[in-house]
Amino acid sequence: MYLDELKKLGAKRIFVQYPEGLKTKIQEIDEELKKSGFETVLCCEPTFGACDVRDFEAKRLECDAILHIAHTDFGVKSELPVVYWDYFFDVDPIPIIEKEFSHIEKYKTIGLFASLQYIPAMKKVKDFLEKRGKKVVTAKTQKHEGQILGCRIDAAVGLKADCLLYVGTGRFHPFGVVLATDKPVYSLDLEKQKIIDFEKEKMKYLKKKAWHEQKIKDARVIAITVCWKQGQNRIKEAFKLKKELEEQGKQVHILAFDTVSKDKIIGMKFDAVINMVCPRMDDEDLLS
Repeated sequence: MYLDELKKLGAKRIFVQYPEGLKTKIQEIDEELKKSGFETVLCCEPTFGACDVRDFEAKRLECDAILHIAHTDFGVKSELPVVYWDYFFDVDPIPIIEKEFSHIEKYKTIGLFASLQYIPAMKKVKDFLEKRGKKVVTAKTQKHEGQILGCRIDAAVGLKADCLLYVGTGRFHPFGVVLATDKPVYSLDLEKQKIIDFEKEKMKYLKKKAWHEQKIKDARVIAITVCWKQGQNRIKEAFKLKKELEEQGKQVHILAFDTVSKDKIIGMKFDAVINMVCPRMDDEDLLS
């Protein structure tokens, strides 16, 4: 239990990091932490995962420990103790899959995967599919069976299945998987309440990728984005790429960010921007 871990550490003031999806619940969580005797500081900067541990900021705010909610340990070293809280959403996927089952009914073997918050919902989907005569396969490469991270998707792409089904919300996780496999990938989207086929998304992306690659070849002035977060720091690779591009006669600028956004480079002029922060970030949003 995360509260017991924090108490064992003797923590008094806690720096709390949480994903965007928990923003509407974070004040309620904060009140519970304070009732348990902790002083709390809520991090209002985006937290993209356990690769984003803000120990420097937490130390400056005189915190004793970091509470990372809805993430599992990514292996990032921290100057402060970090407690990871497996936060699960209490949602019922059965009405949705009952209504949308025809989208995946033709497949005999279905591979399931989910992000951390939706592991219990994925288990409910597994039971439903097996009762319908489907063979369901999962894999364990993270803390939980079937769990994937944005950049660690082996639990999905390595499955021997006729199709893959993500249980959760949003496009981020299933989109990463569809780009890494030839299998059909679907999302049981608990927010939109429907099953979505990601093949069209994949085709659209591949066309844009080919266009971007050509744009890099034609570009004269290029920006390479880097980040100082421990889990996203690729500065050595960035300078290596910079040298290669300069040898091709291009002008290259290294841009450093905490969180990358187009607004931060308004006024600068680049023919192309190459992302070297999180490998799952879409650099097309930075192009002018």
